[in-house]
Amino acid sequence: MQNLPIFQVIPRIISTLNKSSRLVLQAPPGAGKTTAVPLALLDEEWLEGRQIIMLEPRRLAARNAAARMAELLGEKVGERVGYQIRAERCASAKTKILVVTEGILTRMLQGDPALENAALLIFDEFHERNLHGDLALALALQSQELLNDELKIMVMSATLNTEAIADLLEGAPVITSEGRSFPVENIYLDSKTPHPAPMQLGALIAKIVGEVMRNESGSILIFLPGVREIKNIEAKLCEMFIGDDSVTIAPLYGEMNKQAQDAAISPCREGRRKIVLATNIAETSLTIEGITVVIDSGLQRVSTFNSGSGMDRLHTVAVSQDSATQRSGRAGRLSPGCCYRLWHEHRPLVRHSAPEIMTSDLAPMMLELANWGVNNVDELKWLDQPASSAVEHARELLRELGALDGLRITGHGRAMLALGTHPRLAHMILQASELGSGETACLIAALLSEKDIFTGSARHAADLSQRVIALQEQHSGSHIDREAVKRVHRTASEFRKKLKKTDVPLKSRGDMVGVLLGFAYPDRIARCRDLRNSRYLLSGGKGAVLNREDELFGEPYLVIADLDSAQSDARIFSAAPITEALIEKHFAKLISRERQIRWNDEAERVEVREVVRLGALILDEQPVRNIDESDTAAALLGAIREKGADVLAWSKEALSLRQRIAFLNYWKEKEPAIAKVVGELPDLSDAWLLGHLESWLLPHMEGVKSFKACRRLDTYPMIAGLLSWEQQQRIERLAPSKLKVPSGSTIVLNYVNPASPVLAVRLQELFGMLDTPHLIGGSVTVTVELLSPAHRPMQVTKDLRSFWENAYHEVKKELRGKYKKHYWPDDPFSAQATSKTKKQM
Repeated sequence: MQNLPIFQVIPRIISTLNKSSRLVLQAPPGAGKTTAVPLALLDEEWLEGRQIIMLEPRRLAARNAAARMAELLGEKVGERVGYQIRAERCASAKTKILVVTEGILTRMLQGDPALENAALLIFDEFHERNLHGDLALALALQSQELLNDELKIMVMSATLNTEAIADLLEGAPVITSEGRSFPVENIYLDSKTPHPAPMQLGALIAKIVGEVMRNESGSILIFLPGVREIKNIEAKLCEMFIGDDSVTIAPLYGEMNKQAQDAAISPCREGRRKIVLATNIAETSLTIEGITVVIDSGLQRVSTFNSGSGMDRLHTVAVSQDSATQRSGRAGRLSPGCCYRLWHEHRPLVRHSAPEIMTSDLAPMMLELANWGVNNVDELKWLDQPASSAVEHARELLRELGALDGLRITGHGRAMLALGTHPRLAHMILQASELGSGETACLIAALLSEKDIFTGSARHAADLSQRVIALQEQHSGSHIDREAVKRVHRTASEFRKKLKKTDVPLKSRGDMVGVLLGFAYPDRIARCRDLRNSRYLLSGGKGAVLNREDELFGEPYLVIADLDSAQSDARIFSAAPITEALIEKHFAKLISRERQIRWNDEAERVEVREVVRLGALILDEQPVRNIDESDTAAALLGAIREKGADVLAWSKEALSLRQRIAFLNYWKEKEPAIAKVVGELPDLSDAWLLGHLESWLLPHMEGVKSFKACRRLDTYPMIAGLLSWEQQQRIERLAPSKLKVPSGSTIVLNYVNPASPVLAVRLQELFGMLDTPHLIGGSVTVTVELLSPAHRPMQVTKDLRSFWENAYHEVKKELRGKYKKHYWPDDPFSAQATSKTKKQM
């Protein structure tokens, strides 16, 4: 023990803690920090009458650390060294070092914010950056600053950004220890060997294990992403070594019972070798005796929260550089070793894994903060500030569950917190206990917290109620995982003990499972919207799809407990059926009744329906006959805004007036000298009219309910009504709608192009007109479009005199050949203008 590298810095640790209340210790794996440091501090004066509380991020590590320290003291666990994890406490009045997991420390701080019984808090393996670890440190720092300045805080880690954590602890001293490890040779995949697909991982690992067992000595530690892979490879290796008593295959993961976990980390008997199949639970803290070879899949399973979907989902991702270093280091704890890395040497890895506070559901943390009395997360110190969107999403959920009133925790929220599970599940248990279904709710909460009790093909069945019934009626069979059943019953029992009610019935009807799930997931009550493809719409607005082969296929309503966070339709993994009658009975507070006024595009008319709604779900809708006229008009105006002003039947007069006003406003902006002449005129563009429908159109819409009726409205008086008499007269004077030409005809002016109004007139009607017409008091020249007797364009000009003098004679030749009955004089200046043929003249 004394040979451990950590002993070189223990005098500095003791000296620093005597002078400072904060300390950062960096010590690589194998240095001995987890066991040696707390024991070295047992006799310090500042510990008199109080405890060292050491936080371990994993239950197995907490138990193992306590057992090792007790062994070094020659005592049993529970004397001077004890531990407390979920549903298990081994400590006494004599305990001076208490090893706890993260949730336990948070509960301690909430129960006694000053932590009067604690002299030192040690945050071990802080580099794992679990959410509860960040939360507990934030609470502890505030407790130290405001409530207990004698409390000491030490943060320990193997791979830690010491500069950042020292800054968080306001310049805390940093002590660095050397590690104790032997050389480890890292062996990568050959560049010609592709990265193994998930289905190929077992075969590759079995091949490497065979080679190692033939050529190397010592035991093997294999890192795998999750339990599914562990079980698959365990079966393959058991088949490989069948009948070989010298090899032990030992799985190691968090959901295993204590005995199985202890068996995995205990030394082998002499002459035997062990192959340990582990998740990243074995990366730090634990020392597994006899390991000389590590096989690293390079993969890990992480849970990521999507605030958009409101769901957590496990993803298999590549490990970080830190994790890869930790894993390979396991091969060099006791002697030189080697690590087979199942990826190419130059494959890039991220340096650090993302901390949970940046990727997880923050609802549990925000409920803890509300109970602590924090209204703003900025009040506490964080190594990484949680995203504001995730914080607000968590608060919205807590308000929906009745845990928060604004930013303050409610009595219901405190009761939820006391149950020690996710706020959704805690709310469900409390609501169910009021209905006499507390037992069933505790089972459901345990099922959702623990590993699935179904195995094989049965585990793909989505119906959660089948699992509840199997638990209640104590079913057995090849598809039931008996160890998982024990864990679920144990966890359910913990929940029952925490309920204040003692009259919890044994079980409730199977059809209540959907109701109870609805209490936990009111945003995931779902209605089938496409029976053929089993597509569902959730009350929270998300889409989801159920496997067509599932027994729940065809159920009109489901409550979904687990689904992925796909951007389109998410896959449903776990759900229970519910009836519309039960939804209306138990979720009446969430159901709204409203009149929905909408535009029917196909019929081009307003429709009003009475809609019964649960979030995004429409449970029922009926047409309403007695429609309020103002509601109808509002919907119709909305449709007109969406479709555009062309929906209305604009008369020639109305269009002309709007175009002439646009013409005058155009030249008013273009030529400042014209502005005084034009004066003030309204903007009657489409944009303005659509933005002000209430002022000019609404007063004329009595009894109008459709586009057809709208098109019967005379738009000219509506537009003219926006102008004063003086403005109308000024418009007619400066931009007349028609011009009288020498033939005596009155010709409409075209103002479509405000820059250049057009007079389209037959050429012979202008004989004798020497000058081109002008508008706005002679400021703007009209473009004259000269037409043939058949009204076909022949020439365009803005200078009639020049046309008569130069171009007319060429045009005359063409016209005289085509239109022989018409009058084509040689002298257009003195000729009589006419609209008639020669005979008519």
